[in-house]
Amino acid sequence: MLYKETFILLIVLCAILIFWLRDAKKVSINLQTDNGKGYNYFRFNYLIIYFLVMAGDWLQGPYIYAIYKSYGFELSEIAILFVTGFLSSGIFGTIIGSAADKFGRKKFCLLFTLLYSSACFIILSSNFYILLIGRILGGISTSLLFSVFEAWMVSEHFSRGFSSSSLSNTFSKATFGNGLVAIFSGLFANWLVERHGISSPFLAAIGFFIMAAMVIILTWKENYGSDSKNTNTFQNLLQALNVIKNDSRVLAIGAVQSLYEASMYIFVFLWAPLLESQHDVSNESNLPFGMIFASFMVAIMIGSLLYGHLSGPMNISLPDIANGTFFIASISLILPLFIENEFSLFIFFTIFEVTCGLYFPLIGTLRAKAISEDIRATVGNLFRVPLNLIVAFILISDIPILEQCLLCSFLLFMAFIWSFWLPMESSSSKKSAKTVAKVAKIKKTLEKQRSD
Repeated sequence: MLYKETFILLIVLCAILIFWLRDAKKVSINLQTDNGKGYNYFRFNYLIIYFLVMAGDWLQGPYIYAIYKSYGFELSEIAILFVTGFLSSGIFGTIIGSAADKFGRKKFCLLFTLLYSSACFIILSSNFYILLIGRILGGISTSLLFSVFEAWMVSEHFSRGFSSSSLSNTFSKATFGNGLVAIFSGLFANWLVERHGISSPFLAAIGFFIMAAMVIILTWKENYGSDSKNTNTFQNLLQALNVIKNDSRVLAIGAVQSLYEASMYIFVFLWAPLLESQHDVSNESNLPFGMIFASFMVAIMIGSLLYGHLSGPMNISLPDIANGTFFIASISLILPLFIENEFSLFIFFTIFEVTCGLYFPLIGTLRAKAISEDIRATVGNLFRVPLNLIVAFILISDIPILEQCLLCSFLLFMAFIWSFWLPMESSSSKKSAKTVAKVAKIKKTLEKQRSD
């Protein structure tokens, strides 16, 4: 099939977008922020740590199932291990997020590196019950990874007086860089396994977490929820629940996050079997899963570039970006039900991955704008409870794989409906963005006149 050619085409498209969008994006960032070198250093420092922890996470991904299988576990036992991780994230994540707001985000970022390193070490055991403990630690670590790092960054961003308009740029760069990190990690993990065995990526992941912890200790200062030191963890949790209940904007953000990410995690489990079901059995070659995974990561990078352009120079509102993202995502996962062609499935799955690149900076920016500082990590983890329960239910059920795909499309369509209740930007921010777009256009015209 044309997997290699498509991967090359995606790389070329990504390079074209980087070159095409760089001038407008540079002008947009310079005009929207008066942050200077202080902001550039802050963003670089955060992204370095973010990429280190994500590298540790990505290194394990391709080989978690493989290492469990190498221990001789049945598919049902492996499913229990995965479900344990999701349930752990859903159950403990709420408490962990509230505690991070109260006792300090930096401490809990360091706790993440300790817990995830422990989980990586435990996975080297072939004892089923010890592995269950490792999955519990891994589930808690996942909740921390996707809440406290962002909460620390957003809090520090505003406390240093940086412009709110530059948050979208930070989130976009984080998503773009995460795609590069994923590709690097996949290649590195494959190299490690070939030379040092299947356990080596997990040991390497510990090294990345230790490096991240060292940089955090040396360069980060502590921050808290604004009122969190005066309340206990239970009060923080009640306050977060009350905000979600009474603020329709926050509820809409939570709904789209839970619905989209639940479908995304289910997609992680179903894309390979769906492609295999359409693979020509007469073809002696196996599906190039590494190439397919790399293509998906480049697609995410493309999505992040598109988001940066749509939210910046083009001045499209976040709810409008969300509308298009969720609608396209829903269509991309319902069409496979009607198409019995391996490569067509791959194309639609790649389109879904582009929406992932749009989604992550979008949801990060929305959370930063709408959720109160004192309960940011708490609310972020509360949003993860329903998505973990949905994914756990799917994993332990006997729902046929095509119906799982239909369910993902339905969840994404529900996210599309909820996206109409997402918060709009303030008129002042819109005005500023319009000014940026006009100046960028004028600068481009002047540069063209000079070249002529």
